Amino acid sequence: MFVDNVEITIKAGNGGSGLASFRREKFLPFGGPDGGDGGKGGDIYFIADSNMEDLGTFKHKTTFKAGNGGRGGPNQMHGLNAEGLIIKVPLGTAIYVKEEGKELLISDLQKDKQRMLAAKGGKGGKGNVHFATATRKAPTIFQPGEIGEERKIVLKIRLPVDVCIIGLPNSGKSMLLSAISAAKPKVAEYPFTTREPVLGVVDDGVRKYIWAELPALVEGSHTGKGAGNKYLNQAERAEVMIYLVEACSQDTKKELQQLRDEVTLFDPKLAGKKSVIVVNKADISEDLECQETVKGDLGVLGFPVYCVSALEKQGLGELISAVHGLVEVESQIMVEEGQPEVIFRPKPVDQDS
Repeated sequence: MFVDNVEITIKAGNGGSGLASFRREKFLPFGGPDGGDGGKGGDIYFIADSNMEDLGTFKHKTTFKAGNGGRGGPNQMHGLNAEGLIIKVPLGTAIYVKEEGKELLISDLQKDKQRMLAAKGGKGGKGNVHFATATRKAPTIFQPGEIGEERKIVLKIRLPVDVCIIGLPNSGKSMLLSAISAAKPKVAEYPFTTREPVLGVVDDGVRKYIWAELPALVEGSHTGKGAGNKYLNQAERAEVMIYLVEACSQDTKKELQQLRDEVTLFDPKLAGKKSVIVVNKADISEDLECQETVKGDLGVLGFPVYCVSALEKQGLGELISAVHGLVEVESQIMVEEGQPEVIFRPKPVDQDS
């Protein structure tokens, strides 16, 4: 089962305590303070790993703690710094800090080996050697180490897709993806053969983009019915949405409206993406006049309409070229407008509490 959303707790290491000690040497009975500083607690990092497929490894382990720093020693010996803890996550993982019921995006790991610091380890405390003065030659005070940061983290996979194909059961989504890419989704005559997102790289000879087939939507998907609604969030990164309907349907316009309604009810932002309507199984309805009628009925929504046959591989080149053109335009707009920078400002910690 594809796991794309988990909540975990991370706790960076505490800093080691400083030490209060004094030199005890044979010919120096009243040696001064020599307590060393504590070591730093371990930081926690997230790193993107292209070998991971989903977040399933976090289902059974939800708490991660880094090591604490070592205590300072005599003779001004510094305590050991704890090693950082690295947590691997799949490519496309968005990382959120959860505070007061709200989720704040702090990082989006889209490149292999990309990493981010999620929680800082506490600093080590100072030993008593730092507190000696002309009037206080034998201080017995020292500092405890700082507490490492602890956070509730929500991890969400957002697949690196450019185009998302959505449709009703048996509309031919899997057949379409297998016809235009090297992907091998399960193709069968019974509904709901696709249980999780399937990706395929589509090459038009000039550009390559990632297309994704999502599990079928049904009426009521936005309420949790079926599996399609569960994975609609994977369309978040997509530049173009493809609404797939059947040419042989009794009411293609009604089916299309049903798909649009489910997407809108799930997330209005998805419904606002650039969209293309694809009428599949056009080989069953070979009457060109009939196809033009279908195009006219669906075109009133303002989206381009393409009649194709995934089985016979008819009309696919024109569709791919048009969709990739839209992706390129949308990508350029994103680059020019830029993305708002997310700045995470943790609440100040009261050291006295």
